[in-house]
Amino acid sequence: MSQQGNINMTSPLRIVLASGGTGGHLFPASALAEELKAQGHEVILASDKRGMAYQNKLTAMPIYCVPAATVYSGGLFALPARILTLLWSIVYSLVLMLRLRPAIIIGFGGYPSFGPVMAGLLMRKPVLVHEQNAVLGRANRLAVKLGASLATSFPNTAGVPARAAARMRKTGNPLRADVLSTTQISYRSPTRSQSFDLLVFGGSQGAQIFSTVVPKAIALLPENKRKDLHLVQQVSKDHMADVLNTYGEMKVSSEIRDFFDDMPRRLRHAHLVICRGGASTISEICALGVPSIIVPLPGSLDQDQANNARDLAATGAAELILQKQFNAEDLADLLNKWLDDRARFETMSANARRLAEPEAAVRLARYAYCLAQHLPIQIDEPSSFLQGGR
Repeated sequence: MSQQGNINMTSPLRIVLASGGTGGHLFPASALAEELKAQGHEVILASDKRGMAYQNKLTAMPIYCVPAATVYSGGLFALPARILTLLWSIVYSLVLMLRLRPAIIIGFGGYPSFGPVMAGLLMRKPVLVHEQNAVLGRANRLAVKLGASLATSFPNTAGVPARAAARMRKTGNPLRADVLSTTQISYRSPTRSQSFDLLVFGGSQGAQIFSTVVPKAIALLPENKRKDLHLVQQVSKDHMADVLNTYGEMKVSSEIRDFFDDMPRRLRHAHLVICRGGASTISEICALGVPSIIVPLPGSLDQDQANNARDLAATGAAELILQKQFNAEDLADLLNKWLDDRARFETMSANARRLAEPEAAVRLARYAYCLAQHLPIQIDEPSSFLQGGR
């Protein structure tokens, strides 16, 4: 169902979304697709082979598989082949866009978006790119330099060319319907009479350090505090037996799985989460007002996860710990201190909620519609001017 504050459209449009093949790119695209479809638009998705695997988890829409490659991995010997793949992606996408004739192309970053976005720019179609992270990604950066408009999820997004400021709006990161529905339930402040619910997850990349550090930190807590814990943790299958045995020996109430298909419900139930700093994770914990300890995934060229978490840490909504500083002793000290001051979690929750953008999909849909119809950009309030033209 479309959210409140929708623009008053005069005609439905055909819109192509172009997205990288990971959940971090695809889920915001799917959330926007749901909003656009509710407004009567026709929505089509272009992604790569990885994106096809998410088909059953996305809003129902036609999906086209486009060639994709990155020039930032594989070494020098693989570079010529990757460049040829990128060129072929543009040619393939040009043919596809000529056939589909969309009113606008919206890119969500990642190299599978490169071909359709470049095709749109070459055809002089309106092109809008959405950046989920607090650092502008390489595919989006090139598109913006070549004239695409930009929607950001965070204030002060790094890497945006100065000349693109007039074509940039902050919309926030679109959230899935199951997350938005869960935001209607308020944060449940911890009390002494109930268990303290700790949720630990690391996504597909890098839950291993949590499987090592968190059990050791829990073992260092005083026994009375361990008894108060209920721990829900994502653990890879390779480490599951060890983690289960460790918590069992400590008699800590725990639920261990390698994947949670009901993460919004888990987030809503948690008093505190320990997690990575992916853009969707940050958007969801802000929308739900969940206090957090964020350990950004290291090694990325742009340190995007650390940048994603900076505003939460600066406003007191989260504790930001770099992985090289993430150890059992310091984590145990932090948890021990926080468990003695449970009132802090209500404050952290309120701080996180102040950074939330629950209307992100609506705002992004308005932005796209205005661009497609060559109207003045209006994303913050219902665009009544659309009924009467410019």
